[in-house]
Amino acid sequence: MGISPIPTKTCNYSCVYCQLGRTLRYARERQMYYSVEDIMAQLKQYIESLDSEEYDVVTVVGDGEPTLYSGLGRLIDEIHAVQTRPVAIISNGALLFQPDVREEVSRADIVMLNFDSWDQESLKRINRPLSELTFSKRMQGYREFRKEFTGMLYLEVMMVKDLNDSDVALENLAHLAQQIQPDNVFINTPVRPPAESWVRIPDQDRLAKAAEIFGGSRIDYLPEGAFISLSEDPVSGVLNIISRHPMRLEDIRALLARRVTPEEIEGLLENIRRALASNPSVETISYRSSTFYRIRRAPAKRKV
Repeated sequence: MGISPIPTKTCNYSCVYCQLGRTLRYARERQMYYSVEDIMAQLKQYIESLDSEEYDVVTVVGDGEPTLYSGLGRLIDEIHAVQTRPVAIISNGALLFQPDVREEVSRADIVMLNFDSWDQESLKRINRPLSELTFSKRMQGYREFRKEFTGMLYLEVMMVKDLNDSDVALENLAHLAQQIQPDNVFINTPVRPPAESWVRIPDQDRLAKAAEIFGGSRIDYLPEGAFISLSEDPVSGVLNIISRHPMRLEDIRALLARRVTPEEIEGLLENIRRALASNPSVETISYRSSTFYRIRRAPAKRKV
């Protein structure tokens, strides 16, 4: 189950592979975008609609960078208070050099940090951060966080062909990972449409090499049936989801299967497909032999 405490594509990075597209709002300062009470009211509604076996973790992931939410620490505490599953944070780690951010993030049970770049130049090419968010600050934050955090710490290497899939790049990343001593390293690829159309997935031998060098786990696949919506109108439910996460037709079909009889699915699916095709705010993307839908966005002006 995912929770986003920040507005869509509010981030301090604009990663070339981001499935949400280019960053809309570059954010330098942490803010209280939404009240903890409002977020928790929605979470409780979701929890009440699910069987306890339907989710195994509550993930604060954001439609951008979740550590930009200044109520993060309290939100994690409140999530723990209303349910018993672990709380996870997925973050780019850019703000972990700040002690208050490390303290708040450490309240989670599981933390997964971005780990695609190995120096300032690769950070700029792949992750495109605000100018003051340097590679040295990020590594400083990672090392300090590892010392302080007692939960499960994972690193995620998002591999992009010709950017970080060479032997030299992988060896540099692995050397740095050894300094952090994560509990696991996950090897991922842009399995959904990336922000930049030129982004490509590395060859299989490169992915296998990465898993070997890191001793890590590959997660370069699309999960099935991962979406939930409480909206009574299926079209509104899909629009709400794709504002945060691209969906395939297969994903929409799985979402409908939770709500209607098998006989009703195809008719509803066709209605949704037509509604999405006629909606000017929705873009249809063919990517890796699948059709994806996501909200059309114009990039923000870069703040430096």
